[in-house]
Amino acid sequence: MRNISQLVASLMLLATQADITGSGTAAAASDSSSTVSSVEVKFNTNTADPIVISGPNKPSYDTAVLAPLHAAQAAQAAATKAAAAAAQAARRKALTVKVAVVQVAPVAGSHSDWMRAAGIAESDFGFVNYIIDHESGWGVTKSNYTGSGAYGLGQALPASKMAKFGADYLTNPITQLRWANAYAIGSYGTWANAYNHWIVRHVW
Repeated sequence: MRNISQLVASLMLLATQADITGSGTAAAASDSSSTVSSVEVKFNTNTADPIVISGPNKPSYDTAVLAPLHAAQAAQAAATKAAAAAAQAARRKALTVKVAVVQVAPVAGSHSDWMRAAGIAESDFGFVNYIIDHESGWGVTKSNYTGSGAYGLGQALPASKMAKFGADYLTNPITQLRWANAYAIGSYGTWANAYNHWIVRHVW
């Protein structure tokens, strides 16, 4: 009943401001046992203009809720993408391998001259030539294409194994052949045995 009374009071106040004439009745049941109440209001105004009852506009759901939500989601996606790109760039940088360019001063002589200077017996030249040709193609600075670290005429792994035969082991074919000769004799007993092993295994 209190709500109906407040509604009646509001309508009475509106009537005093809108120049209501004619009949304006507000009836409310005073019986507390009544469950239905009704209010009838008739407006007679001095103008033909319609009466406009206005109130605050209902906020736009798209503008007030969806637009900020989508903007936040887009910002989060952009941040995630940028972080992933930065992480990928860091991984690529970490995997970057610096390759040193080795300047090679030509060593005079033929392959036979090199083997002879390295102390290899001429009777083994055929075995040596076959193995070295298949290991490196007689490339003094040849590196293993798989990145294993094998290097030089005999593909020493690592290359530093050849250092005890000369500080110029990276560029001098005679130094590299001295290592190869010691390796063949020490590992297989003879160059012939090293050759036979290579024929079967394709490595030495």
